[in-house]
Amino acid sequence: MRIFKFFLFFVTLLLVAFPIGIGMADTSVISKDTLDENNAYISAEHAERINNLLQDRLIKSGFKGTALVAYKDQIITEYANGYSDYSEKKLIKENSSFQLASVSKSFTATAIMIIHEQGHLKYDDKVVQYIPEFPYEKITIRHLLQHTSGLPNYMYLVDQYWKNDSLISNEDVLDLLIEHQVKTNYVPGSRFVYSNTGYAMLALLVERVSHQSFSSFLSQYIFEPAQMNSTFTYNKNILDTLDNRVLGYGRSGKRLRQYEYEPNDLVLGDKSVFSNVYDLFNYLQYLNSYKIVSEESLAQAYTRGTTVSKKSRDFDYGFGWRMRDEEGMNLIYHNGLWHGFSSTLTREINNDITVILLSNTAATISGIRNELLQISINELQKISLEKMASKTGVLARTKPENTTHKF
Repeated sequence: MRIFKFFLFFVTLLLVAFPIGIGMADTSVISKDTLDENNAYISAEHAERINNLLQDRLIKSGFKGTALVAYKDQIITEYANGYSDYSEKKLIKENSSFQLASVSKSFTATAIMIIHEQGHLKYDDKVVQYIPEFPYEKITIRHLLQHTSGLPNYMYLVDQYWKNDSLISNEDVLDLLIEHQVKTNYVPGSRFVYSNTGYAMLALLVERVSHQSFSSFLSQYIFEPAQMNSTFTYNKNILDTLDNRVLGYGRSGKRLRQYEYEPNDLVLGDKSVFSNVYDLFNYLQYLNSYKIVSEESLAQAYTRGTTVSKKSRDFDYGFGWRMRDEEGMNLIYHNGLWHGFSSTLTREINNDITVILLSNTAATISGIRNELLQISINELQKISLEKMASKTGVLARTKPENTTHKF
């Protein structure tokens, strides 16, 4: 009997001490406002303790924007601060939609993985198989996905050759590359150099293969299945009708300066998806429970790339995601920065903690992200220790069975 009790205690100890990994996420989100002791991973009391610490940290940091922190699928913190429009003093709301900047690249890579699973392309296919006029015969889809193509930044081309204020499309970017015979900066595959142009070409490839707009493809295969009801690609008509449109601001000394639109805004794939913290959390829940792409595809997305050269090197980028081991944390993430908007979509794998930050003041957010993660990890460890101490104490106080035999 004592052996059986010890076994039960040991199993309980393991469940408390070692949380389930990233691939085990459930898609039924547990909000801190609808917390039920029967289905929450941590109690309302413990969740509120962590929430208070996180809120205090966000306030002291002066963070302007929205934030969400979750443990597994249980939301611990929801936060909003600052103005969506500083001239009219309109407050940011927790469900406000922000320009995601380069966090958008995850959706582009996921779209490519979906098409791959449909059997319409292979990662090592040459791009010219799908875009015949693409002027780089040696560049593959994998090169574009992992920033090893050598393509120069299209934004410099636009600055130099686009002489009007009209919005520029992905097709226009391709035309600029063709017209000006722009050379690659290095042999494709030999180096990792972050490339917005590569992801703009991936969005165009999605359109060519699927025979639908990039926006409608994302909506059909990602946004709608993941219940991302407030997520869309750049659309001026939608933006102009938003009740609480969030404007982007940069700093000029101590003053904030509003960014106006520019031709590059319409280029998709590398940026220009708009979303809020709740939709992004839904996305991670669906993605990591293999409801958008398969486990095999997601494993590739989360695998570090390798250059192909005499001195091949691994680099911390997969398909639309960065990887980093930092201060004992195992991060899968992507950050973004564009026209005053800064963002991060981050999951710490070891503890299954999600941090989503969306700002409209060009804030540097990696530091505050790491602080929020460290607070969450420390508190979860304390909770585990408290639970283990409680169970150990109960076991120690249990009167041992009388093993004296009477004859």
